[in-house]
Amino acid sequence: MLHGLRSTLLAAALYFATFTFSYPFTPQDSNRDPLAGNAAAQRTVTATKRWLAGTMSTPGMTAQLKEISRSQVKGKLEVQYHIFVTGAPKDQTYTLIDWPPNVPDPSPSIAGLSILDNGLVVCAGRATDQCSHPDKPEKKDAPVKLVFYPLDGEIYRLALVSKDQKAKLFFAVIPAPIQITDNGCTLEVISLRLKNAIVLIRGKGFQPNESLVFQSKSDEQTQTPEAPDKADANGEYQLPMAPFAKGQDRGATEIKLQGGKCAPTLTFKWGN
Repeated sequence: MLHGLRSTLLAAALYFATFTFSYPFTPQDSNRDPLAGNAAAQRTVTATKRWLAGTMSTPGMTAQLKEISRSQVKGKLEVQYHIFVTGAPKDQTYTLIDWPPNVPDPSPSIAGLSILDNGLVVCAGRATDQCSHPDKPEKKDAPVKLVFYPLDGEIYRLALVSKDQKAKLFFAVIPAPIQITDNGCTLEVISLRLKNAIVLIRGKGFQPNESLVFQSKSDEQTQTPEAPDKADANGEYQLPMAPFAKGQDRGATEIKLQGGKCAPTLTFKWGN
């Protein structure tokens, strides 16, 4: 049992090690790239963008989290989810992988997961390779329950990898988003490093390919691009950012993304 579990986890870890180096970051103009020269941060940003876009999963397969509980526990936000999968083979077992943006490597979490006919991911508990153990059998078809205690803007990057390595499903969730909506446009800050040392600015709901003006101000230090940015063909916008102001170890940054019909503006904190 333990040997088989280790083999499954090792295979999943090796797959992710390959993934890390299979998607090199192509830098933008270094004058506009706040992460120029920081290869680790660039890889984190690139991987997170692909995670959010849903382009890394095996074609025809998707995984989504369904929120089942949200409450305060001892002064902390607790959010619980079930996992639902579509398009993936049900005759395989899967390993759940967790890769926080602020750590260098992925971490296999639960091996031997199964998928029910309705897509729910469970510990089937019918065999030792289905989240069960002879000395401590699991309840049959027990749904996998993910429990998070998120910081504001914290993203959880997750994946399911089949035992035969042919099915790979990447999905992410931000249980406590930092975001605001203005006239149908959403502006969001996604935290990629502790204390928001690096964030990903994400805009949605803009007109396809329209010109946008992004502005940021950290403790009276204002930055405005020399030329307008553009939304992509889906009306979305993404920009990595290191918000720390020169000479400061804490503070707040105000950001604004202005399009033709909207101009969402929000403020977020960084540092100690």
